[in-house]
Order: sequence, then C-alpha cells, then structure tokens
Amino acid sequence: MDKQKRIEILENPEIFQDNRIPPSSDHKWYKNREEAARGEMSLKKSLNGIWRFMWCPNPDAVPDGFEKKDFNVSGWQDIKVPGHMELQGYGQPQYTDTSYPWTGRENVEPHKIPKEINPTGLYVKSFILPDQFKDKRCRIHFEGVETGFFFWLNGVYIGYSEDSYTPAVFDITNALEEGGNTLAVQVSRFSSGAWLEDQDFWRMGGIMREVSITAVPEIHIRDIDVKADLVDDYKRGRAEISFSVDTRDPNCKDISTEWKLFSPTGERCGEGKTKKDTIVVEVDNVLPWSAEVPNLYEILLSVTDSGGNVAECVTQKIGFRKVEIHDSILYINGKRLVLNGVNRHEFSGYKGRAIGKEDMEWDIRFLKQNNFNAVRTSHYPNQSYWYELCDEYGLYVMDEANLETHGTWHMGHNEYTLPGDFPEWKEACMARAQAMLERDKNHPCIFSWSVGNESWSGKNLFDMSMYFRERDPSRPVHYENVCHDRKWEKTTDFESRMYASPEMAEEYLSNHPKKPYILCEYSHAMGNSCGNLSEYTRLAEKYPQYCGGFLWDYIDQSLLVKDMFGRETMAYGGDFGDRPADYNFCTNGLLYSDRKVSPKVPEVKYCYQPFKLVPDENGVYVENRNLFTDGSDLRLLWTVEQKGVIMERNEWNISVMPSGNKYYTVTRATGGNIKASLSDTEEYVITASLILKEDKAYAKAGHECAFGQCVIPPEKTKCNEKNKTKIKIIDGDTVFSVICDGWSVMYQKQTGKLVSYKVGGKELVYDSLHTLLPNFWRAPIDNDEGNKMKLRCAGWKTASLYQNVKEVSFQKDDCSAKVDVTYEIFGGALCNVTHLISEDGGLSVEEVWTRNTPNAKDSEDIPELPCFGVSWKLPLSLQNVTWYGKGPWETYIDRCEGSKIGIHKTKPEDSMAKYVVPQECGNHVQTRWVEITDEKGLGIHISSDLPFEFSTLPYTCHELEEARHLHELPRPYATVLRLNARQKGIGGDNSWGAEVHEPYRIYGKEKLAFSFTVKPCIGL
Repeated sequence: MDKQKRIEILENPEIFQDNRIPPSSDHKWYKNREEAARGEMSLKKSLNGIWRFMWCPNPDAVPDGFEKKDFNVSGWQDIKVPGHMELQGYGQPQYTDTSYPWTGRENVEPHKIPKEINPTGLYVKSFILPDQFKDKRCRIHFEGVETGFFFWLNGVYIGYSEDSYTPAVFDITNALEEGGNTLAVQVSRFSSGAWLEDQDFWRMGGIMREVSITAVPEIHIRDIDVKADLVDDYKRGRAEISFSVDTRDPNCKDISTEWKLFSPTGERCGEGKTKKDTIVVEVDNVLPWSAEVPNLYEILLSVTDSGGNVAECVTQKIGFRKVEIHDSILYINGKRLVLNGVNRHEFSGYKGRAIGKEDMEWDIRFLKQNNFNAVRTSHYPNQSYWYELCDEYGLYVMDEANLETHGTWHMGHNEYTLPGDFPEWKEACMARAQAMLERDKNHPCIFSWSVGNESWSGKNLFDMSMYFRERDPSRPVHYENVCHDRKWEKTTDFESRMYASPEMAEEYLSNHPKKPYILCEYSHAMGNSCGNLSEYTRLAEKYPQYCGGFLWDYIDQSLLVKDMFGRETMAYGGDFGDRPADYNFCTNGLLYSDRKVSPKVPEVKYCYQPFKLVPDENGVYVENRNLFTDGSDLRLLWTVEQKGVIMERNEWNISVMPSGNKYYTVTRATGGNIKASLSDTEEYVITASLILKEDKAYAKAGHECAFGQCVIPPEKTKCNEKNKTKIKIIDGDTVFSVICDGWSVMYQKQTGKLVSYKVGGKELVYDSLHTLLPNFWRAPIDNDEGNKMKLRCAGWKTASLYQNVKEVSFQKDDCSAKVDVTYEIFGGALCNVTHLISEDGGLSVEEVWTRNTPNAKDSEDIPELPCFGVSWKLPLSLQNVTWYGKGPWETYIDRCEGSKIGIHKTKPEDSMAKYVVPQECGNHVQTRWVEITDEKGLGIHISSDLPFEFSTLPYTCHELEEARHLHELPRPYATVLRLNARQKGIGGDNSWGAEVHEPYRIYGKEKLAFSFTVKPCIGL
C-alpha cells in the first residue's frame, strides 16, 4: 500500500478498519486445567517494552519502505510501549477542551483531517515467536492506539484500525517467519476517527496500551456470552452461557465442552458436558453480585476433541444480578439504587493515559475506601483489567463508548455537527458501540451502556442506542446530550443532565419524572471546589426517581514535568507552547495528578457514606443506607470529648437491617449521667464512628467508613478568672506603647497601625502593613474566576491593600488602653477597628463594618464580600499551628461536613493545598481557638466567643493570586495569618459561571462584626 493510499484511508470515515477480526469477549484461554487454575496464560507473548521509533510531522513525511523487514532503523530512537509519543520527547502535548486541536493552525474542511499538522510515529519491533506458538494460529492484539494506525509484519501489510480505546485484533499467521520477525506500525494522531474523539483531555498519540501476540489452539472458544439473571424474587440465579467455537480443521465435528461451576467460596455447585454451544445453569439460594457484596461465581469450560483430549480451557467470572427500571426508578436486584459515583479518566501525571495495573489497583482501593459505589468511564472504554477489578471489589460501572464531537457544535448545532444523520459516519459509530459491548458484555459491574458524550443528537446516536438494547436488553442505555433536542429523547433510558444545580434537579424530580434522573456530571471539582455537595446527595432522600450521579472528576489531568531548576512541577494546557489551549481546565480532579489526595475528598466520602450516624448523650442513631448488608463487619465507636480529651467511650458490634435503622444506647457501669464527669462551662463533642473489624481487600481493620458528630454547648457561661497584670503605658509623640508582663504592643499614632507585638522579647510583627488590618479579599479560586468574582468584587481587593485612615483615637486609664481606627474603605462606607489592651493580659480586637455615613453607597450596590476579617504577617519561625475546630483538612462554610471538630495540628506549608493554579486554600471553619508558635513555644493564642475562621499559609492572598503555577511562588519569608468572621463559600455547581449558593455569601448590607482576643504564648 503506497503512501498516498494510506493518507486517503486516514481521511475516509467509511474506512475505519481493514482486516480486523470481529470483536469478542475479553476472556483468557489456557492449554489445560492446571494452567487455568494458576491463571497463567502461556499462549500469550507481550510486546511491551522498547521499540525503535521515528517521528514525522505528517504522514507525507514517512520514509518510503520503512515497513520492509530489511529497512535500516539503526539511526532511529528508542520509545517505550505502551506510552504516548509526546511524553517521551516526540512532538508536543496539547490540551483543549472542546476545540479540535488543529483549529487555527491549519485550514481543515469539515470532516477532513489536517495535511501538514498530523504528527505520525513509526514503530518497529523485532521478536522471536515462542516455540509453543508454532503450528498454531497467531493473532496480534493492539489494546489501544491513538487514533489511526497501519501495520506490517515482515514487510507484509496486515491491516488498519481506528478507535483508540478498544482492541484491534488481527490474524498474522500467514506472515510469520521462522526465526526473527519484524513488526512495523505507522500511527497518525489525526485520522477520520479523530473527529469522533474530541474528549476534554490531552491530545496525544501513539501506542498507549498493551501490544501482545496470542496463539490459538486447534479448537478455540472465540467468544463467550454470559447472560446471568436473578429469578424467583431474586432468590435463584439463572445463567445462559453461549460460546462460539472455532476450529482449524473443518472436518473436526465431534467437539464436546465440559463445564464446572464454582461458588464465590470455591465450592463446586454445578457441572456437565454438552455438544451444544449454550449452557444453562441454575443456582438455588444464589449469592447475588452487587457493589456491596461482589459475589463472583466462576465457570471452567474445557473443550475436548473426538478423542476426549482437552484442546483448550477457558474460565469466566459470573455475577448474578438484575438491573431494572420501574416507575422511573432504577433498581439493582430488586432494591432502589443510588449511584455515588465519579467520572474517571485513565490518567497519571507521569504517564498520561498509558496507566498501568498498579495505578488501577490503587484507584479501586481508593474509591472503595472513600465510599464510592459507581464510576463512569469518561469518555471511552477503559482497559479490561479495570472491569475485572470492579467486578472483584464491587463498583457499578457506566461503560461509555469512545465518542465525543463537542467541537462540531460547541458554538451551537450546525450543518456539520457529528455524527448527526450522516450516513457515511454511521458504521464507524456502530463499530465503536459493538467493540465496547462485545469485549465488556460479561462483566457484572457494568450496569449501563453509554452511547458517548456531548455529541448532540441524531439518527446515528439513536441507532447506537437501539443496538445496545437489542444486543443486550439486560442493561439500560444512557446518553445526556438529547436534553438539547427532545426529538431524539428515546436515545436514552435516563433523564441525564450535566451540572444542573440542585434546584434544577429538584424542579424535574418534583414534576412527575418520566425517567430516572441521573447527573452524569456534577460538582465540578476544579481547584478549590465541591461546595454544597450535600445539597445534591440529599435529593436521594426525597425523590426515589433520583438515582445519583458522577462527580466531575476523579483525577487532575496535569502533567508532571521538571522546571528550569530541575524541580517537579504540574503543567497544564499551554505550558508546552501548545495553541490553541484551554490551560488549567484539565485540572478538575478529587486527586492531584500524582494521586495525592486533595482536601475535597473527605467531603465526598462523608456525603457518600453508607450509614447515617446521629450521636447524642445517650447513644447513637444508626441508619443503614446499604441495600444488602447489615454492617455486621463493622464496629460502632462512641466517644465524648471535652477540650480534646476523651472523657467517655463505648463500643458495639452492630447489625442493622439494610435500609433500616436502630438506636444503640450507652450503658454505663456506674450509672448516672454523662454530665457528672464534665465541666458545665465547656462544650463537649460526641463522635460516633463505624470502623472495619477486619482487613478487607481495599482497607485495613480500623478503617473508618462513616462518622457523625454533635456538639453540646455549655450549660453555664464561663467566668474567666482574670489574671490581672500590671500594664505600663507610654504615650509618645509618634508612637503609643503598652508594656505588659512578658509582652508588649506599639502603635503608630498617625495611622493607628500596630507596628510591634513582642512576646518574650520576640518580635511578632513581620510587616506593619499586614498586622491585624482589615482584609476583605481572598486569592480567587477557579470558581471565582468563572463567575467573574474578580470583576464584581475588585473594590474589596483595593480596600484590603489600600485603606484610607479617616480617624484615629487613643484612650488610656490606669488599667487599660484603647486604640480606635476608622477606615474609609469602599464607596464611602467605613470599617472601625478597636484594640483594647487590659489587665487580663490580652489584646481584644473588634472589627465592625458600617454604612451609615452620608456619602456611603447604597448597600444594594455594594458587591458581596469574599471575606470579612483581618490579616497578620508573622515571622516565618512561627511554624507550629494548633487549633480547636473543624479539621484536619481545610474547610469552608459550604464544604465542612466531612471534617471533625477536635484539636488539630499543622504547619503553614502543609496547609498549602496543591491546586495546580495557586488560589485560596487552607481555611478552617468553626474554630474556637488557634495557637501559632515557634519551636520554643513563643507565639500567640487567639480565641473568640463565637466560632471564627482562620488560615496560616506561607503566602499572602495577593501573592497566591499573582502566580499561575505553584513553582512560581516565592520562597516563603513569613507566616501569613488570616482571621475571618466569615469567608464566602467555594461553590462548585460548575466552574464557568455558577455563583456560590445564597446561604454562603456575605453581603455589604449585612451587619458585619468580628471580635477576638489575642494572648501571648510565653513558651518554655
């Protein structure tokens, strides 16, 4: 095949494969029963590893004859397979969300491909066929190549394939040679298939999944189709197992199949022998499969020839389960199902989408540990091993076809929108649906087939949905985009939405929904996000038609690279000189791209927890949200804590009926009331936790699955015993000082600024421009950027940086000193800050926002405040932070349910969340007190009568705002303390315009006041 012919094939949507073997199930086959028992497939040879490689800017630059066996590749480079070309130094990674990557770089006619900009990789691999493969039919398996490839074996053209995320299998028997063999592959980043792969991800090419050769026995089970069901009120299992047997000898007719079925515990529960191609198995008192209890049966098929000799053995896992929709409610095994899910790209900051088994194993354990029960394979079929893990560990999977054409309609539906009704694109779409279904059909974890993502609507998509229904009636079909075009509503069995607010979801659910309502994408986790998550999850308690959804998304898609100083840093779109680019819009993960956990995770874990725990002084109310398990594998802990000390503790083994509830009562050996041992002037916290009794595959014993807390306020007001200390006041010409026992303060008279605060002789004012001055700004988070907060609220940044002192007064008497400063800060409005130093040894601060000046703007015209509080630059040596409040993770007013009230510790550097673009982070809500000290214990203790918020970071909010990457931040030189009466929420319904929900905003029309007390920590 000449070069020009290859270019024509690449561009032709009607040629998406050549010589490919029809897709089949992903089962493994073995030479005999012993090999099958070990699970070692000897008839498979991996070609993963180092290949020879040459990069070309486009297919026209491919050297003639490179595919020939004797072509000299000694001057070529090495490349690792699997892996992306671009991440190994060949070409440029490019990130775009919806725009096709050639946009603005080359004039490309609709539905054609670039001629000049089409990076093409040439791969060559030599191998020797194992002896046991000889005289057998041999096949080569490409598990994933992006996006179109041709290949040759020993100079003989074998075939062509598109669809980057499903296997391409070819018969290579006739091209194999004795001794050495040479495989040559041409991979182009852009083929006609690229029009169908416009997912929101990095645009990269190459052989990114495994390549292997398999040998096929004389008699071979080519395909297995398991239809496992539950009957008789879900108590009996029935499986119809069909298999296609191929034989090399057409005269070989007398073929038999022996079968043995094993239970989840390994006991034989059925066996037989047949000459037919279908086995029907029935199991009484079946153990059903669910994400809660992933019971897997296993069938062993042994194919024998006419002489009774075993020709091949195949094993197949079977999960008996039933997915149904009745009355617009989604059910699993007869129980209403709520999906606590996440969208998951296959991604690693080090390897891109070429992830390995160790990454997948880490992911499945993480998801189970954090109460996820579902995953959507956004937006392409995953590697087969992932489905095996989901079967084994228990996750409900929405399996999504490799189809997205967002760039053909992101500015609105038009005549070129794909795949639409174009007949020339139909077969390519249908082939993608078929390839996914046929490979994955036997995995019980898959509860739904998804037609694709963001490809508008039309006949081609509808035909794909009908194929899924007709080929596999046991699973409902999902597709979201027809919500824009109700003509094609029957494409989907769900009412699926993206980024609907809780109010929008409730509007549909409260008006006689015709289909189960699913949020296929929600709570956009870009940067500091996932606020008000419980407003979504609580919908499940109110509306049975709400079947949950999938958070967007699992992991940041930043690439980990070295900066100019050799430090590892996270790169996003545009950092490689790639244009067009959508910059950091690829970083929406609950995990950072190195799989470190972000502070968003605890909130998700809490909102998704399978038990609701409501503790009180006498016990714990336990509500079991599970459908099939009673929690007997868990232990219930109940503790009473006061001032960080556990005062009482109880434990129970529990058993609560699925979807039931029970109250566990505390029994006290001494009788009496809990309050007898507690101070009545201090609050106390009651915590209930459910922990694993024993190790599980995904977590160790003691792992916490759920918790609940309640706070009991003090019955009496605490009478503070004032340790009076003699104070000395020095009223100078330019400064005003107060000297106390072990500490002192000094103010500049002209401005009223605190220029010195010394404790034990140590100066704690690093910069008098940032010492207990009013602050109304935060470093904008990604959601703030999207909803134009910077534009609306810019005045508050100015007010935080540049305050006009309107009035200063100093008052004193024998036992106290008072400093009053009034700032004109915004539109003529005023902020008054009062410092009171008294004999009790503390500095009391009160900040009040007022609007009653004659020239103040109407409060309705004053934009909402990002925060209301003060900031203080402390010396860098103050690194030890201890607080009593919500923690240990950062928390915000709309993202704090997953954190516990208690005494926590951190350091400023550890409080810096590693969001790819620096932004507001490290906040802690419901704080009662905080202490910041150096190694000797010198520092400050801050408390308030009302809970407040604080953060301690190595940077100011303005420094964070200026940096576009973490490595751009300067070397820390101070510890920046921010104290707030309140900070606005973070939101997260989406990151491109959604506002923070009303209860979590701060308005200038509100009465705003903040008071707290600073006391010295004298240290050792």
